[in-house]
Amino acid sequence: MRSLPILAAALLAAGCTSLPDRVSVPASPAALPADNGGNPAARMAATAHPLASKAALEILARGGSPIDAAVAAQMMLGLVEPQSSGIGGGTLITLWDAKAGKLSGYDGLAAAPAAATASLRTDTDGKLLPSEPSQRGGRTVGVPGTVPVLALAHRKHGRLPWADLMAPAIAIAEAGYPMPRYMHNILAAPDGAKNHPEFVALYFGADGKPLPVGTTIRNPAYARTLRALAAMGPEAWLAKEGAKTVVEASKRGYRPTLMTEKDVTDYRAAEREPLCAPFLAYRVCTMAPPSFGGIHVLQTLQVTALKANGRFDFADPAFVHLYAEAGKLAQADRRRFVGDPDFVNVPSKALVDPAYAMVRALAVDSGKAAKDPQPGIPRTGLAMATPDESDPVTTTSQIAIADANGDAVSITTTINLNFGSRLNAGGFVLNNAMTNFSAAPKPGETIANSMAPRKRPVTSMAPTIVFDAKGSPVVVGGSAGGGPIVDYIASSLIEMLANDRTPAQALAAGHVTTAIAGKVQLEKGTAAEALKAGLEARGHTVEIAPLLSGIAFLKRTPAGWIGAADPRRDGAAIGGP
Repeated sequence: MRSLPILAAALLAAGCTSLPDRVSVPASPAALPADNGGNPAARMAATAHPLASKAALEILARGGSPIDAAVAAQMMLGLVEPQSSGIGGGTLITLWDAKAGKLSGYDGLAAAPAAATASLRTDTDGKLLPSEPSQRGGRTVGVPGTVPVLALAHRKHGRLPWADLMAPAIAIAEAGYPMPRYMHNILAAPDGAKNHPEFVALYFGADGKPLPVGTTIRNPAYARTLRALAAMGPEAWLAKEGAKTVVEASKRGYRPTLMTEKDVTDYRAAEREPLCAPFLAYRVCTMAPPSFGGIHVLQTLQVTALKANGRFDFADPAFVHLYAEAGKLAQADRRRFVGDPDFVNVPSKALVDPAYAMVRALAVDSGKAAKDPQPGIPRTGLAMATPDESDPVTTTSQIAIADANGDAVSITTTINLNFGSRLNAGGFVLNNAMTNFSAAPKPGETIANSMAPRKRPVTSMAPTIVFDAKGSPVVVGGSAGGGPIVDYIASSLIEMLANDRTPAQALAAGHVTTAIAGKVQLEKGTAAEALKAGLEARGHTVEIAPLLSGIAFLKRTPAGWIGAADPRRDGAAIGGP
């Protein structure tokens, strides 16, 4: 292993002027330092790792746009946070172009291959496969969309050459970075080496244990991949090298992939019109389907505001009851209506219409939990036959960037479960996005999120930008963390917009989520635990559980941007002039 002084040289080579002060996450959310020291900045980046935030900020300082900075950050995250995202996964982008006055959404979610069957557990001969082994390995890999969607957004909104954006991650991949605490803890779980055989050489010692936190890690294979991606450009790399790399790796593990190289080269990122809805004096805009997260967040905010009577207090069981009931209604709607809009007629705008929110709010009993919340009937009258009973369980990563020109981007990016398919392709991790589809429909059923060739599964990811009454962005961000992402975002927005909290204050609060059907989960080890008795008295089934969010938010103040990255991970918000 190389020593840490080499890391300093690599950072300087990448244009970074100083080492980050910390590379590990505090043990408790309460240990979170003030957001960026409380110092407003003209430009800012918040990501899940200090090296990624540093790379983004340096790109901004060189005149790059927020999407330029985000590309550099993603390439770095694929190296230093490989368990959560990377070029082998899928990505959603919400982007504000101040000069054009335009809000854009870009969908790069991983997709099913052309030969996909009725479900992940349905083999090519129609027989049912065992459940548990099918969660990993080649058959679980969706056609990656991260490189195509970043390339699309960069073509439209980039300022610096694509190759320049690979340089920071290449330098660190070759020189080394310290083993992060968050990744170490994942690999230190029982049977860590056994469950990650393709990553033993990178992250484990001769004793079979993950390398200690702070140990320098190098990934020359990833550096070679990024050098080729830089030299060829994204389209040519996929055609000449990337597709073969992805497909060959996907033939390994439990059951080989049904993906072909043509699936990879035929993939096209999609531009989706973002969904927007009012919350108090603000306009909240986020991702449209295949994200159900955007619809859920907007519904929850509106219904909560209608029932809260101006008091948004997450320490009060009476308010949290209302918030949870709003979340349950949103979950019922998303399970019934949301799928890939290229395959399913999703009534997206009707579901976030303020008039529909008023109708849904009537279903909330202020003193009693609903036992079986039902989906509503949007004004379109559309009704899917069967709700999707699957619950997305993903890790993911969040990037939030704003510059001095008024431009901003929020990106949520994923390889799904930690280390995705657990397959290594050229130094990066391949996703297991196919696990996000629902089970195969029974005869006569229609499920919006059922698997089909080239279809994209739904996701809770919801990169968000909030605008003030003048139409300027005031909050930028989102979260990682699986199904509860929707509550991590909604509660953070309530704290920042209704209660005027800083991002750091919002992120340090204990979580409340209704992501698992029939339960309200409260974050273990936080003040949220104190809500248990009050919620149970109102009829809720309550569970105390660890809730490992991955939030990153920026908030504009009169003096500039402040920001924070989730204290539960290794993130950092870094600002500059």
